[in-house]
Amino acid sequence: MNLLKTSFLSSIATVIKILTGFIVNKVLALYVGPAGIAQIGQLQNFFSIVSNLSNFSISQGVTKYVSFYGEEEDTQIKYINAAITISFIASLITGLLIIVLHKYLSVLLLRSEKYADIFIYIGIFLILYAVNSILLAAVNGFKKIRKFTLINVTQSFFGLALSILLTVKWELRGAMYAYVLSQTLVLFISIGFLLKEDWVRKIRLRKVDRSILKSYSNYTVMSMIHILTVPVSFIIIRNYITDTLSFDDAGYWQGLTKISDTYLMFITMSLSVYYLPRLSEIKDDLKLKKEIFDGYKLIIPILTVILLAVYFMKDFAILILYSAEFLEMRELFLFQLIGDFFKIASWLISFNMLVKEMTKHVIITELFYSITLTVLSIVFIKMFGLIGVTYAYSLTYFLYFLMVGYMMRHILFLKAN
Repeated sequence: MNLLKTSFLSSIATVIKILTGFIVNKVLALYVGPAGIAQIGQLQNFFSIVSNLSNFSISQGVTKYVSFYGEEEDTQIKYINAAITISFIASLITGLLIIVLHKYLSVLLLRSEKYADIFIYIGIFLILYAVNSILLAAVNGFKKIRKFTLINVTQSFFGLALSILLTVKWELRGAMYAYVLSQTLVLFISIGFLLKEDWVRKIRLRKVDRSILKSYSNYTVMSMIHILTVPVSFIIIRNYITDTLSFDDAGYWQGLTKISDTYLMFITMSLSVYYLPRLSEIKDDLKLKKEIFDGYKLIIPILTVILLAVYFMKDFAILILYSAEFLEMRELFLFQLIGDFFKIASWLISFNMLVKEMTKHVIITELFYSITLTVLSIVFIKMFGLIGVTYAYSLTYFLYFLMVGYMMRHILFLKAN
């Protein structure tokens, strides 16, 4: 299945996810306002961290090895069983720590103890997320894109219904409940679609083979660096905006990043569903170079059109997605969009470092991105106010693009003999 066909199928799930996300954003804007959206952002970044800790960040590794051993079913099952076992143990340990620290986490992230029970629920249900992420990663590795799309669509509608019901009933607290439950209870949706699959029936908790553990360890190190840096940097920046400007300003920035994440879903889902498994299959460096540049030829023009459309329709987007209360974020768009351009341009290159298990390079680039973004954001916010965070974002991704391009120069500038 080529990139265009895969992009079409994944775009179906993406469009539905975007549309359901639009509705959720609107409900949140009406019921919790900018300050509430900032707090939801804190919760989302925290969940991003602990959800990856719950399976040691091996989901991409599962996709790679299931795809790589496409003709060896027994080996595929061994990798899946190992991933399930690792996730089961890691999620129990992580969940227990969250429950023990629930009051501290509530104050640290949400500036109040009154939401401490939310963290207890995260600790209890985290194991469901961990198992679900492994199942979906395996489906992706098997290249069952239609089923992968159907599961994601169903989960999007489930999350939408839950968000509307609980937010309308309990406002901010309800929105938090909805977010946690929509990330965890979806396991039962996945099981419903996959129960008849032969490989699912063979899933068992087994002792993990050392060779498989070693294979996954590279993904653990690389991905852990990502999830312990990027979400943490966002939490630090959002807390800084809250403490030096206001909760509402933090909400404007959160609203902007949400819009950014939403329209980039078209690109990032296609990359995850097709690009990552495809890169994993390629052994020849010249073919790898061709795949990268083919990706640029297709993705960059589409990305440019999307970015221009968003910029010229930003006022309309704010009013549709949020409310007039959020119009102050309109001045933040330009440099956010410039940063998004370099973000995708750099990802088309940096994905190769993941599949080639270039652990040292991944660690260096992730640390560089997170530290640079955090430091520049604090400096520029002091100098320019809230818009400074978008200056920091665009400059950071431009520098990141140059860095990953330099690190992959042996592929990008490879010449045929």
